[in-house]
Amino acid sequence: MRDEQAPYTSGSFIVRQGQEKDFIDAIEAVAEWTIENYSSVSEITLFRDQTRIGRFFTLFRWDDEESIDAWRADPEFGVYMTQIREHCEKVDVSSLERERRFTRIN
Repeated sequence: MRDEQAPYTSGSFIVRQGQEKDFIDAIEAVAEWTIENYSSVSEITLFRDQTRIGRFFTLFRWDDEESIDAWRADPEFGVYMTQIREHCEKVDVSSLERERRFTRIN
């Protein structure tokens, strides 16, 4: 698949105060499991919001939609998401496609 059409999944998390390390460990576990078991994921990034304490975002870049469906249907994914949710006040997940990309031309 061409880079411009690569699908993404993302998560938005509001983590309970004092549970940030446990949350990051849980995200690291699902990221490692995903990389080991789904060759169609090309990059996983965890972002920490610098303006709101306890807010994090994930971005998973995939090769195809079918792999996302298989990943979400995998029972292990559910186990990892349960562990992540234990540390959060709120979790929102999304499937994304790139609408536009803006870059600097030198």
